[in-house]
Amino acid sequence: MKLEEVPAFAGQLARPVYPILLPTPYPVGPVWVYLLPGDPLTLVDTGPATGAAWRALKAGLAAYGLAPQDVRRVLITHGHHDHMGLARKLQAFGAEVLAHPADRNNLGLRRHFANLNRVLYRLGVSFPNRMLMMVGLWALDRTSKPLKRFSPLAVGQEIPSQYGPLRVHHVPGHSPGHVAFELPEEGVWLSGDVLLSGIVPNAVLEPDPQNPSHPFPALSVYRSTLQKLASSPPRALLPAHGPAILEVAALARETLAKQEQRSQTILRHLSAQPQTLATILTAMYPKARGLSLFLAYSDLYGHLLELERQGLVVRTSRNGVETFFTP
Repeated sequence: MKLEEVPAFAGQLARPVYPILLPTPYPVGPVWVYLLPGDPLTLVDTGPATGAAWRALKAGLAAYGLAPQDVRRVLITHGHHDHMGLARKLQAFGAEVLAHPADRNNLGLRRHFANLNRVLYRLGVSFPNRMLMMVGLWALDRTSKPLKRFSPLAVGQEIPSQYGPLRVHHVPGHSPGHVAFELPEEGVWLSGDVLLSGIVPNAVLEPDPQNPSHPFPALSVYRSTLQKLASSPPRALLPAHGPAILEVAALARETLAKQEQRSQTILRHLSAQPQTLATILTAMYPKARGLSLFLAYSDLYGHLLELERQGLVVRTSRNGVETFFTP
């Protein structure tokens, strides 16, 4: 698959788009944020709320003769820490922050730890592992600042700017309110984490914004998003991590295939005998700890929910602990 570095591809666009690479403390590595010059000066995503990211952002802006207080508008692709961690700080300098309202829980760092603990117990996860997950999430939240005030984005909305509008696309799955920003005259999207080269973005499990007592059907929704990208792809994506994506349809199909492979692996685990999620989790991710353990749980439970929806997996409960099996 043809790859091109983000700065090289961005430099070929007729419209000025300046990528700035910021460090993160996460396994995914550094994050691209995008400076869109003109009136109003716009930043797409912000990086995490760490000293290293803030210094790198200031240095990146200074390279263009700018400072944080010059940023008048911040567009958030989704409410994860490496994308919105510094939004509140820029907001304090006077920038307007825009995000999709379906990510309000993420933006506000609303964790619902008590409910998470109950769900994990029901799935057979041991007390030590439940605590490891929640401590990992608590530590993660130290790298962001809750954003309680923002302007809501709408699907299809065209955001005016000096060099032409930005069109909002809702691409949920990785988060409920994930959006991408299209440069219509270029056919290019500033796409956050919806599709990444060499990484299958986690369809993170969280309460459904429309029905908080139920989990958001992240994997099902994400697959729908990927199918749309495969059938009607933009010319290219400028993502938050890794190189520019020039073969969007091919990568969307590849990501769908990898998700299907994961589902088949889970079904093979269940074909021998009924198992709890915790048992499968240990077998598939034996080295996962802390935040990585939560992400592994999220990925696994998301697949089990989707397999259950398809009728390929059934669950039963005994003594308050749920077991999954193939019918």
